Amino acid sequence: MTSASATVTELTPLACLDAQNEGVKIALIVLNQPQSLGVLAALWSKAVLKAVTDGGVNRLFNITKPNTESWIPDLITGDFDSASPENLQFYKNKCSEVICTPDQDYTDFTKCLQLVVKKIQERNLQVDYIVSVGAFGGRMDQVMANINTLYEARSLTSTPVILLDDVSMACLLDPGKTVLHVQTGREGEWCGLVPVGGTCQHVTTTGLKWNLNDQPLKFGDLISTSNTFDQSASGLVTVETSHPLLWTMGVKMP
Repeated sequence: MTSASATVTELTPLACLDAQNEGVKIALIVLNQPQSLGVLAALWSKAVLKAVTDGGVNRLFNITKPNTESWIPDLITGDFDSASPENLQFYKNKCSEVICTPDQDYTDFTKCLQLVVKKIQERNLQVDYIVSVGAFGGRMDQVMANINTLYEARSLTSTPVILLDDVSMACLLDPGKTVLHVQTGREGEWCGLVPVGGTCQHVTTTGLKWNLNDQPLKFGDLISTSNTFDQSASGLVTVETSHPLLWTMGVKMP
């Protein structure tokens, strides 16, 4: 268990979708997976830095027709084996910065995240969350690679990294205690705690319908999926964990 003196982290996972919270600033990463224009539009106005990975160029170009000129990213990265040359040239002509990242030891998402963190530091930007859209659709191996990037992100930045689409979100909770604010109105009915990176020896929660009390979570035994919120908990969930733990929940778009 974590000690009583351990740092408590406050997190509002869907602050990026909260229309009432105009002060939230994000860095946005668009991945090469199916996109929802509704989610993208909600995030675009909060983004102080907008980045696109490789084939995400095609996704962004196609979903924003016929108003593509109003959706110009700041940064495009990747090895460019997926991006249409014509679409890539379109964004180059609109002054998007294009950086080739050929290293095959990392995914396009991880390489883009590395550059986004660097740009945030260079430009001294205020960023509350780094949000990646298009993280869950398509191939299962790519979904798992995106979750792995959450683990890699722990060595890159202290800014929370959020995976998002129009039905789900996920983020990684660090060891210690996290207070999750889940009252933006965008939360769906379900939530879960998944020990993707290995066994979590001690997990204690409040604010859920089925809470954990100093219990281990591990694959082949107990994992907390298909959980939901305690409606009497005033929109607060606490999670105290001995090891990094994946938090995921439903997203409700209008």
